[in-house]
Amino acid sequence: KKVLADFQTVMEAYHAKATKIALRLVQLLALSLELNETYFDEDFQEPVATLRLLHYDKRKSEPEKGIFACGAHSDYGIVTLLLTDKHPGLQINYKGEWIDIPPRPYSFVVNIGDLLEIWTNGLYKSTLHRVLTSSEYERYSIPFFFDPAFETLVECLPTCTDENNPPRYPSTTAGQHLVSKYEATHADFAPKDTHA
Repeated sequence: KKVLADFQTVMEAYHAKATKIALRLVQLLALSLELNETYFDEDFQEPVATLRLLHYDKRKSEPEKGIFACGAHSDYGIVTLLLTDKHPGLQINYKGEWIDIPPRPYSFVVNIGDLLEIWTNGLYKSTLHRVLTSSEYERYSIPFFFDPAFETLVECLPTCTDENNPPRYPSTTAGQHLVSKYEATHADFAPKDTHA
């Protein structure tokens, strides 16, 4: 009962700290792109910051049969801070090969999302990743998705394009991109028109 009583307080504190860490990471990304450290700050005054608690059961993944704990995907937004337990399972795709990411308890794995790839004109690539599980243990992870305000314009940054490297992606807003991705992901959940 005590655990449940403290759950909201703990989750709100974690969300607040993860937001500070993610904002600092975005500021460091700005510097890496030869922009002012606070270049993105205004876009993150009211971020879309989502925390998920994930549990994977002991079902053994069998990639050759298409059975995964979580299939291959990239995250939709800017960055994801992923806190995992001590069990392996996360893989990233690097040059067509699946690479195991060793678990490091109390550490974050940082995934780059689709919107950052758009902003940077492909300089930073969205991280294609998946999760495999074994039949030996359950696995837990806590992804924190950190994205700019819904109405933020996302288009190629001035330091990521020149006459030899024109913008590769159409401009969008953070909200438009996120909604289109959610709709595509959940298209199978839409009610079927039985009158057609």
